[in-house]
Amino acid sequence: MFKEKEVRSHLTVTIVYFLIITILRFKLDWNIFSLWLGALVGTFFLDIDHFVFWFITHPERSDSLEAKKIVECREFKTKEKTKQLFNLLKGAHNSHNRLVFHSLIGQILLFILAIYILTSSGSLFASAFIMSINLHLLKDEWDSFRQDKNHLADWLFWQIREPKAKVYLNEYLIAATLLFLIFTSLLLK
Repeated sequence: MFKEKEVRSHLTVTIVYFLIITILRFKLDWNIFSLWLGALVGTFFLDIDHFVFWFITHPERSDSLEAKKIVECREFKTKEKTKQLFNLLKGAHNSHNRLVFHSLIGQILLFILAIYILTSSGSLFASAFIMSINLHLLKDEWDSFRQDKNHLADWLFWQIREPKAKVYLNEYLIAATLLFLIFTSLLLK
């Protein structure tokens, strides 16, 4: 279930990962701000997927209609709207299993983007940003794998609709983790 605990968990994983990156880079210069800014912005960027779900791909659902009502309400300030949307997401989080980037194809696209950014951009902000997004998704996958493999297979493989894909969850997660570690080595250069 989506709660404050999950937010803290994502922040903790990001902070620990990027502390290790900071130490292993052996560079304490002004670029460290770009690294950390990219890491923090990327940590929750993937949650935009839920807004795409509400407002674009599934606007007919009851939680989508509620989200639209919150956003369109002129009585609330931005802080109040954010809190209400966060509370709505708490209750609807597990039912959002057809998200664009929380999927096999979405992860492949994020990996391709990571390869491009890490090998050609030179921007530490962009590199940290894409690695943080990939870290978020990988953490979600491993959490779901430990809690409910069927739920993970449902949201990860929804675009390919292959019932036998569930059999390969363990291998897929190990391969995705190894790719992430290879990308980490590119971030350290």
